[in-house]
Parts: sequence; structure tokens; C-alpha cells
Amino acid sequence: MVSPAKKRFEEARAAREAAEAEAQEKARKEREARQRKADERRKHVVSGPRSESEPAHRIMSPAEKRFQAQQARKDAAAGTPDRPTGDSYNLHKAAIIEDSRRLHDIESIERKIEAKREMLPNYEGYVAGVLEAGTGQQDDVLMTLMVWYLDVGDLKTGLDIADYAVKHGLETPDRYQRKTANLVAEEVADFALKLDEDAEDKEEIREQVLRTVDYFADADMHDQVKAKLYKALGNLDQATGRPESAIAAFERALDLNDRVGVKKDIERLKKELKNSGE
Repeated sequence: MVSPAKKRFEEARAAREAAEAEAQEKARKEREARQRKADERRKHVVSGPRSESEPAHRIMSPAEKRFQAQQARKDAAAGTPDRPTGDSYNLHKAAIIEDSRRLHDIESIERKIEAKREMLPNYEGYVAGVLEAGTGQQDDVLMTLMVWYLDVGDLKTGLDIADYAVKHGLETPDRYQRKTANLVAEEVADFALKLDEDAEDKEEIREQVLRTVDYFADADMHDQVKAKLYKALGNLDQATGRPESAIAAFERALDLNDRVGVKKDIERLKKELKNSGE
């Protein structure tokens, strides 16, 4: 016969398990509802509701992206000096809030990046339209997308936005807790420093790192971040057969941070140059 104490224990455990299962099911339904809402809003950004048979994550056609860019350009031109206005901005802001919530539900950094890569094509027209308008309002949607492009390794698009941000004094949203210069320099440096040795796009990445140096070499940022950027440039100079440029970049990194880890690279490159008679 089961004792009253054990019976109460079993009942309490069953109640806890049932509550946990109910909470998990509720959380799942909330995530699905947020995703449906994000998909629906993204559809409206382009040209209104679509048929039920269309896939949720389809890729926009070139015509749709042109329409999206035209709307963003038109709304940006009509915006106030401080903040953008119009349906295009508001709809994209709503969409990016929903997409950010979806990202928050993903724990894996790798999967977050893949999700951003899936989301970004739906914002291409908006980015193009705002940059073409060139009106320079503080735009949290655009600045969030800049970070996402850098996260997925699309340095060119991310730096196109960064160039616009520098010219107009745009800053990242408060949640990033870093100034534009600091954030962009570190994101680009980290991506370049993690590049595989056998990567085929070293020249292209080097070009984007050079752009970053040009934009932010004189910017006020943490010395450690700037040192990391010059180290990344030195690595790419070295990998693309530019030893003298690599030495100059490494020495600048060392000036900024004597613990950046380039002393042996400098010594080796100088020795190689001396032995080659250059």
C-alpha cells in the first residue's frame, strides 16, 4: 500500500511535469505565432498579401526588390532630419523586430548566422533604397542590418552601409553598446582573422579590410580593436605576397597593443626579406 507521504510526492511530481510540459508547449506556440506574424509582415513589405500556396521563406524576385527599393527611397526622401518615416521604414522595423525575436530563440551562434543569411535577402531592396536616397537620417533598421551583413561575412554590403553611416554620423542601436567605428572594425577584424588558410577570396577580403582601415584609422576606438584590425590586414598582406606591407601593418598593430601577437611574424618577415636581398 502506498503511503500518504509518497502519494503526495508522486502527485506533486506529476503536477510539476505537467506544468513544465504545458509551459514548453505554450512557448512553442508563441514562437510559431511570432514566426507567422514575421512572415506575413515581410510579405506586406513587398506588395501586399499573397496566396496561401506560397512558401513562407521564398526569395524576392528582382522586380519585387526594385519595388522595395523605390518605396524605401521615396520614404527616406520624405523623412525628418532625425528619424525616417513612412510605410517602408515602419514595415521593415516591424519585420526586423520579429526576426530579432526569432534569432533570440536560437541558441547556436552558427544557426543564428544561417538564419540571418536566410533573412537578409528580404531587406536588400530597403537597404538599396535608403543608400540611394542619401538623406542620412538615423535609421536603426539600416544599422541593425549593417551588423547582420558583417555577421554573415558579407563585408562589402556591411561596409557600404558603414560608409553611409560615417558620412552621416549614424550610430548603432543602444542594444549593441558599441559605437559604429568600434563595432565595424572589430567585426571585420574578427572575420578576417578567422579566415581559412586555403580560402580563395583573400584578395577580396583584404580589399574590405583596407576599406575598414581607411574609414576608421583615425576614429576614436579602443586601441586593442584597432590593433586587431591592423593584425588582420597584416595577415592578409602576408597571405597575398605583400611582405613589406605586412610588416608595416604588424608594426602598427604592435604600436597599439604590445600583446597583439605579431612580434614573431615581424621578425620572420624581416629575416625572409633580408635573405632574399630585398
